[in-house]
Amino acid sequence: MRGQKRPKHCVFCNPLERVVYEDPTFIAFHDIKPDAALHLLVIPREHHGTVKELGPEDLPMLRRMLEIGQQLLEDHGFSDSTARFGFHRPPFNSIHHLHMHCLGLPFKPSRAEYMFPKDGARWFVPAESLISQIERMAT
Repeated sequence: MRGQKRPKHCVFCNPLERVVYEDPTFIAFHDIKPDAALHLLVIPREHHGTVKELGPEDLPMLRRMLEIGQQLLEDHGFSDSTARFGFHRPPFNSIHHLHMHCLGLPFKPSRAEYMFPKDGARWFVPAESLISQIERMAT
């Protein structure tokens, strides 16, 4: 799904503090309420709704978001075994602007491990699983 008209009150559509990466298409920043040792969000600058609104045409965007997140966590010393990437599914997402959570483990003491399960859940889909699901839609 192509970018949507910017809603008036989308906090992710405006320039942000806490930025750790930006390019013409994407921006990454620290989560305001981190659930892990490192908790970043990668978002497209162009407004996109949620994972339920994505289609095969969005695969390049999703792959690039994952690449950015992987590189950022690697740059901060996290390995594949201590990194987790994914998206909350509606109605469990807090902001209606597509954003990928990039978590450098361990989790902080809270319910975070439950909120970001490695193998996914009804409320959370790992980034690689989402990409695979959308790839199957394309065939």
